[in-house]
Amino acid sequence: MLFLLTVLNVAYVLDPNLQAVEDPAPNANFEEIAKVVELKKKREEDNFTCRGHILNTLSDRLYDLYMSMQSLVEI
Repeated sequence: MLFLLTVLNVAYVLDPNLQAVEDPAPNANFEEIAKVVELKKKREEDNFTCRGHILNTLSDRLYDLYMSMQSLVEI
């Protein structure tokens, strides 16, 4: 499973030491704000992809148990 997530370049979201994306400073220019927004969007999409692949590999009973959990850390 980890191999597949690494090939898809989404395995980094499983890192327990992953830092949250910080909001830009109030006096940040447009480019910095756009970069942060893009990074947040990528992180959210990668989290969704990783969660989906993990849930897809589970048996039906485990899938029903873990489907309601939104965080990869909980799964």
